[in-house]
Amino acid sequence: MLIIVGSRREGNCHNLAKKLKEKFNTERINCEIITPGNQKIHICTGCMDCDKNGVCDFKDDMKENIAQIKNEEIIMFITPTRWNLLSGDLKIFMDRLNPLYSRQELKGKKMIAVSVGAKPKELYSTEASTTSLISFAESAGMDVILKRDFNNCLNSTDILNKEEEINTFFEEIKQKTV
Repeated sequence: MLIIVGSRREGNCHNLAKKLKEKFNTERINCEIITPGNQKIHICTGCMDCDKNGVCDFKDDMKENIAQIKNEEIIMFITPTRWNLLSGDLKIFMDRLNPLYSRQELKGKKMIAVSVGAKPKELYSTEASTTSLISFAESAGMDVILKRDFNNCLNSTDILNKEEEINTFFEEIKQKTV
């Protein structure tokens, strides 16, 4: 499993990813974490060269990221909710997956969509960011096997107070992936 974290901060999204990775490791399930915001990733210019040859002209960390994604069957995206949307770092990352999209190499991969919001769901929705992740997956031909929103995560460690929710989520992931 590959977890892509849309926040460069060591906050709730990272804490959730690390907690899930620990749980996967205890089950002997290989799990890697990518944090695009902490990598050298150029913004897509829309040159469309990757549509022709399946390779991006930029020489940056996306080359390795794309190789990892090609080798994974299950990809989890975790994004903080910013203005009811997914993070800019994650959007840039998704744009740069066009070489895989243009060759239909994302088709059939399984996706888990996770949004983390600072406020209660009724005040500040995680729904729009999750919908954006799902829309991306559907456009790419990926199968969304699970979605989850975590709310009331304002302080950087609030997610760690949601042990029961995380455990339930982990069990749901195992049911959908094993």
